[in-house]
Amino acid sequence: MGTIQILDCTLRDGGYCNDCRFGLGNQRRITAGLARAGVEIIECGFLMDQVLYHPDVTRFTSPEQIGAILPGARENASPLYVALADFGRYDFDCLPPQSDTPIQGIRVAFHKKDWPGALAACRTVRDKGYKVFVQPMVTAGYTDREFLELIARVNALEPYAFYLVDSFGTLQRPELLRRFALVEHNLAPGIRIGFHPHNNLQLAFANAQALAELHSRRDLIVDSSIYGMGRGAGNLNTELFARYLNDQAGGRYRLAPLLDLLDEVVLGFYRQNPWGYTAAYYLTASHQAHPDYGSYLERQETLSAREMDGILAGLDPARKLAFDPASIEALVHACRREREGRAL
Repeated sequence: MGTIQILDCTLRDGGYCNDCRFGLGNQRRITAGLARAGVEIIECGFLMDQVLYHPDVTRFTSPEQIGAILPGARENASPLYVALADFGRYDFDCLPPQSDTPIQGIRVAFHKKDWPGALAACRTVRDKGYKVFVQPMVTAGYTDREFLELIARVNALEPYAFYLVDSFGTLQRPELLRRFALVEHNLAPGIRIGFHPHNNLQLAFANAQALAELHSRRDLIVDSSIYGMGRGAGNLNTELFARYLNDQAGGRYRLAPLLDLLDEVVLGFYRQNPWGYTAAYYLTASHQAHPDYGSYLERQETLSAREMDGILAGLDPARKLAFDPASIEALVHACRREREGRAL
């Protein structure tokens, strides 16, 4: 049976909840606390072009900047530190050699239309000495044939990990397990399988357990964040999954540091801008639509769940995968006009 590791993405995915403005002190608390808890992989934030670096913000323009938030004592058992770069938002040719930076891995996220260029970028990252995590967003959007073709190209790349990404939180267990089997049986030996769940249908924890209970021979990486901190409905909770692995899979995570981070850092952000399951995020998942549509509908405040359902049903399928403000705004206005007409 392979190992199961946690990759905590609080500082990156959680950044959707606070515009990545964690504060330098909180960034250091989070990396140190996760390291004390025994979390194996810590994602430190975004690598991005065309932003101004600020030490309080987890959007970095160069990996060297990440060194300021890492714990001072680096031992052999210290976590793997990584950052995520969205293809098209970072110039990988400008990436310094890994030996010159404090992080060991780069996660490359990309949309289906961009995968040939994204895999070329992954090769550049690998050739510069980094562990490469290949992250095809909206995995459910690939047909089986497309997915198998992607896996074949990934095999030639030999990355550190290849991911199943449930971008919209829509994967039911049977489809997740079917997709996992496609990867497990076709991915080259030695490549880890990652899983990035979202909680729109409250399936993140259940799906993570389902993969753990497969007892795959593959090494598995599961993404999570403290208190599920993340855009919209949020992510799998690190503290929940760590406890589950301790109880059911021989994990040795120390929960007290995670609870301290929850109390001392994350709950403060939650009170300012809550995340988690709501009717709007459930409905966006049901319609296979980007979660930002749910955020927009929630801000309208006066819409009923049935009205939100109708609005999302009216979205052009070509507009569902990426948030289009003009499309959703037009549908909301039409819904309100219809409501006013019924009231006359």
